[in-house]
Amino acid sequence: MRVVLICFLLICTRIQGQDTKGEMAAYNVALGSIVGGIGAVINKEPDEKFGKVFFKGMYQGALGGYLVYESKNLVGKISSNNRLEYSWAAKFTNAAGVSIIENAASNKSFWEKWHFNIGFNRFEFHTKDEFRFRYKILPLSFLATSYAALTNKFEFNRSLQTGEFIFSNDTVGLTTDEAAGITYGNVVIINTQFLNDFRFYSHEIIHIYQYYDFNFVNSFLDRPINGLESKSNFIRKLNSFFYWDLQAPVLLSLYIAENSNRSNYYDNFFENEAGFWSNTIFVIPGE
Repeated sequence: MRVVLICFLLICTRIQGQDTKGEMAAYNVALGSIVGGIGAVINKEPDEKFGKVFFKGMYQGALGGYLVYESKNLVGKISSNNRLEYSWAAKFTNAAGVSIIENAASNKSFWEKWHFNIGFNRFEFHTKDEFRFRYKILPLSFLATSYAALTNKFEFNRSLQTGEFIFSNDTVGLTTDEAAGITYGNVVIINTQFLNDFRFYSHEIIHIYQYYDFNFVNSFLDRPINGLESKSNFIRKLNSFFYWDLQAPVLLSLYIAENSNRSNYYDNFFENEAGFWSNTIFVIPGE
């Protein structure tokens, strides 16, 4: 099962640039469906039937994947309409889609748990049996935010308008091939010169959503983490405060692998997707 998963992830990130919305939809639905099915099997109970569990995970994951696609479609409207307000509609849609995929990969019903992230803050809403709310911190996102805050200006208004943590400086993107901005996990830094260029908000927010695309990695690890929790009060307390965003090293590794033989900036699956939705492919900052 692990070999199949690794091969699937590599295949997904080696797909040639997606040129149409139909291809974009197919990718996001397929990703949600397959990881939902695989995760459901990983987390299934011994008395559950493989086929039933796998199929349930697949169709739930497909539903979540479609919502993720629609959220990226809304992010594209930031660029095409020059309105940051689309970010909030996209953010709620993306949170719903990722929550459904997360539930599918955890072998739960699609409605059992919902979450919503603002930067390193994760708000969970548990709806099975009785309503419960939990607040958790994404530790790797918290570290990325702290790092960004050390040497960059926090853009309060832009952050409020988008629902994402936005920082700025006057050097990012000028000394490398970055498209006037960079994203660390789910934290965005944009060059000060381009704070009014809406294309780059769309571009970087898509990178944030890619961070959440791989959220299923955490669901795959439910069983070993729960096993540690059952044996240690310390781990149990940590888990009550933190949601381990362990997708970060997986996504970073795949991004680096994509850069290994690229011929241009957008010859990278993740950059190509961000460029598609932001209309920044072949854009030279400042032109």
